[in-house]
Amino acid sequence: MTTERRVFELKNVSKRFNESFALDTINLSLFSGEVHVIIGENGSGKTALLRLLAGLYAPDSGKFFYNGQEQQFQGFSQARQLGIMYRPQEPQLFDNLSIAENLFFDHLPRNKLSGLDTIRLYDKTKKLLTELGITLNPQALAGTLGYAQRQLLEAAKACIGNNALVALDEPTASLAEPEREILFSIVRRLRESGASIVYVSHRLDEVLKIGDKVSVMRHGKIVDTMPIENIDKSSLVHRMTGELMTERYPRFTVPKGNALLEVQNLHSGHILRGVTFTLKKQEILGITGLMGSGRTRLAQCLFGAVEPSRGTILLDGKPVRFRSPQDALNRGIALVPEDRVENCILRSQDLVLNLTVASLRRFKKTTGLDSAHMFSLVKDYSDRIGLRPGKPGDYPEFYSGGNQQKVSVARWLAKRSRIYIFDEPTKGIDASSKVDVYNAISDMVSKGASVILVSSDMEEILGMCDRVLVLTGGKIVCDLPRDKVTQEQILEYATGEEE
Repeated sequence: MTTERRVFELKNVSKRFNESFALDTINLSLFSGEVHVIIGENGSGKTALLRLLAGLYAPDSGKFFYNGQEQQFQGFSQARQLGIMYRPQEPQLFDNLSIAENLFFDHLPRNKLSGLDTIRLYDKTKKLLTELGITLNPQALAGTLGYAQRQLLEAAKACIGNNALVALDEPTASLAEPEREILFSIVRRLRESGASIVYVSHRLDEVLKIGDKVSVMRHGKIVDTMPIENIDKSSLVHRMTGELMTERYPRFTVPKGNALLEVQNLHSGHILRGVTFTLKKQEILGITGLMGSGRTRLAQCLFGAVEPSRGTILLDGKPVRFRSPQDALNRGIALVPEDRVENCILRSQDLVLNLTVASLRRFKKTTGLDSAHMFSLVKDYSDRIGLRPGKPGDYPEFYSGGNQQKVSVARWLAKRSRIYIFDEPTKGIDASSKVDVYNAISDMVSKGASVILVSSDMEEILGMCDRVLVLTGGKIVCDLPRDKVTQEQILEYATGEEE
């Protein structure tokens, strides 16, 4: 419940990043026991605002107040001393440390004899994870966790210590419904403790579910702030974009061809156990499931990033064996992976190479590469996917998370493959940009491609896919046309409640 105690306040704060973008005259009040949601299109400045609050950026002008007292921006360490905790979009864990050590990294229990008190550390970790409903082994290395598990672990860190302000940037980007509920319980726990929560999200349903107030950002400015009870999804989209959204899932009917890809009794260690399904030509096949169900491992096996333990993959009716991603690419299979930072963005390369690196043969000529054609492709695909600013000389490393995701999608669209595997393709993308991605997927299918859409977003699965597969414990427990299954049934299958 919202209280009247103002904890943090920004007055007329501005920060210029380059000639085309700045945080401009930001005025924001944050209260104890309040969830303040920040929404806006990709590139509107949401992440930049959170980083400024966390002391990672210093403003050019304006004032910052804590409990009514003006504070000088002295960097990240001072922000932490004031009780400001920032959890970024991409989980930042030490893979060589245990889950317990990552969770309590800033609050490690110690004794006089050996230094680190591991018994107390594991006990405290087990207790907290149990309270939060997170099933993880405290002694397991963080490097063994999947992306969704890493997100929950990052969020759980906010429950340790006395945090006056917790800034969460897209914390549910790859979480299925049960894991989202765990995240929401963490947010409610923080709110009840009296913390002020700043929550960035593109999922409009959760904005209405957990928010107390919402601020809309556009082009580096906060253009509106209002109580959550005064808004709905349509008004949010209109305030974000200035446009009215009428069709979220642009789909069309196209005749399905014969079986293109067949997977028979596929196993991968202890993760996948006897997965069998068929993908038809020009079909969009949806695959969903909870954290740890094997969704991403299945995508990796189909792309040759992980070799299955046993089982058969047939392409055009003939057995194939992918020993590497290059084998899959040579056969016309492309993967847009879930983790854009680790597996998608070429940090030290410009937008031209980021978008063309998977399809350089298209630009080959006797004297080298056709740079004019490459620049033209960048403009074409930037327009098609809604990538802004989309300049050839841009370095995507400095793009917003959502625009980085668009770069990874556009790169593989340019590849012109037969089969596309999309693993959480709209993670961290705003509502209008999702439509750009959906349009691009539909366009690919109309031109003859087939798509496997791996997603934790059940609305997306039902809105875009022709058929729905549900993975539970590494097995396919549901294979139904989209018009024969509901969100509630998907959740029942995913949680193992459906026999």
